[in-house]
Amino acid sequence: MYLYLGGRGEDQSDMSHSHIPVSGGWNFGGKGGNDYHNDLGGSYPTESGAGGGGGVDLRLEYYDINQDEIDENLLNKSLESRIIVAGSGGGGCSERVLDWGFMRGFPGGNISAISNGLYVFGGNQIQGLLGKGMNGTDGPHNEGGSGGCGSGYHGGYTSFPPSTRDGIFSVGGSGGSSFISGHFGCISPYFKNDTEPTPLNSFHESGLYFTETVMKSGNEDMPSPYDDSIITGHIGHGVCRITILRPKICPSFNFCFSIPLSLLFAPLGFSIKS
Repeated sequence: MYLYLGGRGEDQSDMSHSHIPVSGGWNFGGKGGNDYHNDLGGSYPTESGAGGGGGVDLRLEYYDINQDEIDENLLNKSLESRIIVAGSGGGGCSERVLDWGFMRGFPGGNISAISNGLYVFGGNQIQGLLGKGMNGTDGPHNEGGSGGCGSGYHGGYTSFPPSTRDGIFSVGGSGGSSFISGHFGCISPYFKNDTEPTPLNSFHESGLYFTETVMKSGNEDMPSPYDDSIITGHIGHGVCRITILRPKICPSFNFCFSIPLSLLFAPLGFSIKS
C-alpha cells in the first residue's frame, strides 16, 4: 500500500505581476487563477487566486506523480486503486466581489463537498475530475482570477460562463470529496457508471474495506491529528494518523485475534489568501 500526503496550496501574494499562477498543493491541488488586468496599480498584488490543497489517500498501485510527463492511463489506474481518500479544500481569491460566490476557499468535503456560488462546485462521488482539483480560471479583462480547487476522490471544479464582466471569476475554489471503501454513500471506481449509492457499490474492487467508519468534512469538528483536542477542519499540509488499538494475539497456530486500526486522515481544510 502507498500513502500519499497532499500538500497545502500556495498563497497568492505576488507583487511582481509576473502572472505566474501559484501552485496547488502536492497530489493535484488546482493552481490559482490569474487576474491579467490589475486595475489597482503596481503597488498592490494582483486580484488572483490561491492554490487548492492536495488530498490524502491510501492506494494499492504506485505512480510517480512528480514526473514532468504524466501517463494518464497509468495515473488513472493508480487513482482507481485508492481505498480511502480525504478531500482537500480550495484556495481563496483576493477581490471582494460577492455577487457570484464567496472569496474564501471552501473546505474539503465528505461524500460531497460544498459548492461556492453559481459556478464553482464541490466534488462528489461521480462529479469532478478523478483525483484532481481544477485549476482556477484566468481573467484577461478584469474578471479576476478564481481560487484553485481542492483535490480528493473527485476534485472541486468550475463552470464559468463566457463573460468579461468585472469580478465574475473572483470566487474562492471549492473542495474535493472523500471516499472510504465500505462506507455507505460512497461509490467505488468499479461502479463508475452508477449514479446512486447502494449497499454494494461502496466496496472497492480489491475486496479491502473499512468498518465502523466516520467521515468528516473540513467545516466540521474532528479529532486533532496531533493531540487529543477537537479542531474544526485542518489547516496545513495533509496528515494521516494510524493507531493500533490492540496488538495481534495468536494463542494457537490456527487462531488469531483481529487487529482493529484507528485511521485518521486530515487533509488541508482550505487555503488562505494572504
